[in-house]
Amino acid sequence: MKKSLLKFGSLFLLSLLVFTFVFPSSTILAQEESRDEEEMVDIIVRYNETVPDENELDPAYKNVRSLDILPIQTMSVPKSAVKEISSQENVKRVSFDQEMTTSETNRSLSEYDWNNDLIHSFDAWDDNLTGTGVSVAVIDTGFYQHSDISFAGGYSIFGDEDPWTSDTNGHGTHVAGVIAASQQSPARGIAPGVSLYGVKVYPSGKAGEDTPTSTSNLLLGLQWAINDANEGQGVDIINISSGYETSNQDIYDAILEAVDAGILVVAASGNRQDGNNTIDYPAAHDEVVAVSSVDSNSVIASDSMISAKNELAAPGVNIYGLATSGGYENHSGTSQATPHVTGIAAIMMQKSKGSLTASQIRSQLQKEALDLGVEGRDENYGYGLVQYVSEGDSQDSDDSQTDNSGNESEEPSETDKGSEEEEPASDTPDDNAENENNNEEPETEKPSEEEPDKDDESEGSSETEEPADDSDSSDDQEVDVSENAVWIRPDVNGKSAIFTIEDLESVADNGVLAVSFDYAMDDIEQLDLSKEQISQIRERNISILIARPDIEWLIPANNFQQGYGSVRFTKSLATKPAQQDLAKSELYQFELLINDQPVQDFEEAMTYRFFSDLAEVDQDMLYLWNTEKEEWTELGDTYANGALVGKMSQVGILGVFSPSAFDGSTKDEEKEEEEENSEEKEEITATESESDPSGSSDDQEQEVDSTQAGLSETSDVPSPLIVGAVVVLLSFGGGFYYFGGKSKP
Repeated sequence: MKKSLLKFGSLFLLSLLVFTFVFPSSTILAQEESRDEEEMVDIIVRYNETVPDENELDPAYKNVRSLDILPIQTMSVPKSAVKEISSQENVKRVSFDQEMTTSETNRSLSEYDWNNDLIHSFDAWDDNLTGTGVSVAVIDTGFYQHSDISFAGGYSIFGDEDPWTSDTNGHGTHVAGVIAASQQSPARGIAPGVSLYGVKVYPSGKAGEDTPTSTSNLLLGLQWAINDANEGQGVDIINISSGYETSNQDIYDAILEAVDAGILVVAASGNRQDGNNTIDYPAAHDEVVAVSSVDSNSVIASDSMISAKNELAAPGVNIYGLATSGGYENHSGTSQATPHVTGIAAIMMQKSKGSLTASQIRSQLQKEALDLGVEGRDENYGYGLVQYVSEGDSQDSDDSQTDNSGNESEEPSETDKGSEEEEPASDTPDDNAENENNNEEPETEKPSEEEPDKDDESEGSSETEEPADDSDSSDDQEVDVSENAVWIRPDVNGKSAIFTIEDLESVADNGVLAVSFDYAMDDIEQLDLSKEQISQIRERNISILIARPDIEWLIPANNFQQGYGSVRFTKSLATKPAQQDLAKSELYQFELLINDQPVQDFEEAMTYRFFSDLAEVDQDMLYLWNTEKEEWTELGDTYANGALVGKMSQVGILGVFSPSAFDGSTKDEEKEEEEENSEEKEEITATESESDPSGSSDDQEQEVDSTQAGLSETSDVPSPLIVGAVVVLLSFGGGFYYFGGKSKP
């Protein structure tokens, strides 16, 4: 029995020894604490093919949801995990989720039926057309079960805890009512005969308050409308009275899925308020019908978005509709204009009896629109006011189309994915919260007075960044993940990395395309760019971030000159710098080539980051090899987010060194003098020691104190290995005392 216990105790202590040395407790606890305290970010991960099982992902990843229509997962992850995720072989792209808001404002009451009368929906009713047989999905805040409207079904991405029938905001209830409130309601809808599906993508909050949602939630709502609504057949029309600021490639791909499935997508172009003068997405996509807002006099609303992307106008000022109280209220905005277009489109689909595709219905909407403002398509009204044209008025509609076409040479195409007009250079925050002042008179502007705001140049592209040695703010130098960055894993062509135009298009204007390399791509030391890609980088002010496991290099758009180019980041150095064996990191040579010629002059400073866990503790610094002076010069000592950071408007060879590495090389003459005088100093010291032993003792004590003080600055806490060793030795001693120290009975 004694031997068995001794054997067991020895094995236990041996295991404890291995565990202590391999996994020091302080390290484990530090890493755990660091992960717990790290900021979480919401991301959308687009995979190349297979979506991994949610249970196989890192437990630190939260709120994971998988889509079916596209190989996508949405999740919340620690900020530092984005780079790691983007470098995985199966990952195509990582983008940041962004806030989406409704597109309405509220104003005073008006006559109940002016909007129906303006677009002639009553004439459609006289022709027995109310949208019967057409299915419509409204993606919104939720849908109160008002007695004046009926739904064919609904869905909430939040499940039973926050059902689709819950609408604390009131926006979704109102928008749905504009489409399908009954003919007997005082707030009659445009197409009360449609099969209506409510898709809730906004979380419930306090009654009457705006609760924003995210683009990933919109993705889930789109998926249900395309695949599951209408008993799995999908709907005919999707209404999106919401918007977000910058383009999201995954949302765009989902919209293409909808269009390919024969679905007409209608969205609000947004409201001009709080400095926002850029059309919202998804309305900005060519495949989506973008809707602006007019008042009862068919004049563009003062806050309606002005954009060449506007396709149709519709009533959107003081629209009387359903309220979550069970009564009625007025809302205003392009949110209210959008369901008018949806309703007329549903009426046209019923009228066509299935003979027209969604694309043809869209063309019919354009042809039958009442031209307003400048002749032909314009930035205020698009093709004009949406309206129903009865059989007797069809000739007038054909005549008006001649006016509508004006000088337009092209019709919008739902399948031409590469024909989008150039977007404005920047997107500004859009706060479309509902105004509570219902007594305010509607403000309108005459079409002739409207001027589109084209002054969207990015401020970031015009600022000149300071040289590295003048930069004293780590915030200015950070190149961490941000909402304007899209992370991709590049393709490989020989010894070079490449990416596609689609990858660039997934990045918002003034954003960052982060090209992520993992350790398996260590031999890839160059990124090739086509002439077309560089042209788009410059036009849209897109910075390029080279992101390797050990270094990052951020290149502003203005540093790329016209032509084809190569971004090089190689460990094969053209020259052999001095003291390179003393480097505490890999030495990298950075080069930017345009048309095979190295670029020497750069408009803006570039940011370099070298990752090192001990750089801050060891007080290491980032150095640049000066080829002219043949010496290392300091680039930066800023330490942020695990990396040494430096900025400069040039390229070259960079590496991490301890400043002490250069003490010898820069003081050769001093060393020679010290060697020559060493004997003399020893003699003086000996003489002083004999003449004043007490003084010598004091000097020695001061030297010891100084040394100890120096150690305490960097060794406040004992090494985990030393602590672990002490614990193990005590355990061994106690164990052997317990198991072997007692005398046998």
